[in-house]
Amino acid sequence: MRSERKDAGVLLAATTFLLALHLVCVNVAAGGPLVGAWLDWRSRLGDVAAAKAARWLGGWSLGGLLAGAGLGVLVGWLRWDEAYRALWLGPLGYKLHWAVLEAIFSLVLIGLWWWWLPGRPAASRAGLWGRVVISVLAATNLLYHFPPLFTVAAALRDDGAVAGTVLRGAEFRKLMVAGSTPALVVHVALASLAAAGAMLVVLSLKWQRRGESQRAARIAVWGGRWALVPSLGQLPLGLWLLSALTPWQQAQIMGQDAVGTLLFVGALAAAFWLVSDLSQLAMGETRRPLLWRVVGAMGLTVLLMSGLLEAARSARRDAAPATVEHAAPGIAR
Repeated sequence: MRSERKDAGVLLAATTFLLALHLVCVNVAAGGPLVGAWLDWRSRLGDVAAAKAARWLGGWSLGGLLAGAGLGVLVGWLRWDEAYRALWLGPLGYKLHWAVLEAIFSLVLIGLWWWWLPGRPAASRAGLWGRVVISVLAATNLLYHFPPLFTVAAALRDDGAVAGTVLRGAEFRKLMVAGSTPALVVHVALASLAAAGAMLVVLSLKWQRRGESQRAARIAVWGGRWALVPSLGQLPLGLWLLSALTPWQQAQIMGQDAVGTLLFVGALAAAFWLVSDLSQLAMGETRRPLLWRVVGAMGLTVLLMSGLLEAARSARRDAAPATVEHAAPGIAR
């Protein structure tokens, strides 16, 4: 029994770490084109730093989508059991087919956008508008299809609703607005913008090292502001998410489970630390130690939040094991 618990703990830790990396990658992929479009638009005024930052962020958005897809497959493989297989080849089989096509479509759009970015101030207004449209389409396509799909999948798996009729348009849309799914989807959208802002801070560190202090400072402040606003939005969103959880889930993170409670407290502390440092950065403080703290706080927050989510879902599945005999009509409230 002790050996089984140890193995389960190791698997949970590995899954949590890989999930956190996956989330960072896909958040950059979804938020990067939106922030990049703003930078590209700003470059029309002759801002070379904005143009270079847009192209750099475009490349990382493309790489983030590729890496995130690979990590997502790996996380799915670690979770692949009879129930998970029944879910994805049964009720969600139709959505899985279209998810693959939508991922390829977004990959093509982000690749086209990155290739089209000139890396210098925009010379053509028509080209600028074309890039903005493509980048916004790529980002919104990712945010519309994938956070709802995987949030619904997790909820169905937790509820034991892993078999039955195939879920199509109208039925799936009902699940998209059930339980905690809307709050989690909004959370991902805000996290994507924050992650893209954090990437600008990373770029600023790179430019500082090369001696481009003035450009680095401007990029850092922009990144801090892009990350601060959605991070502040996560605070009231957290209350919405907490209220949307089941009473069992609320109990897990409010004292009933020691690990869940520690992760919850740690994630809150990291989030407030992040907001504090981002506030300094957004107001113009660009010292190198502060930039590193921002990047570290962002990564720690994602890791702790991922651990909290995994621990709660793992314990819930243990309490209510999945069955492959039928599918529940909806997501538990």
